[in-house]
Amino acid sequence: MPSGKKRKKKKMNTHKRKKRLRANRHKKKK
Repeated sequence: MPSGKKRKKKKMNTHKRKKRLRANRHKKKK
């Protein structure tokens, strides 16, 4: 189970990173 929890945390981090990248892209476009 600890492995699953760690995996979930990693997934969340990736999502945050993707969101930041998306926001940056939007800023550049604007």
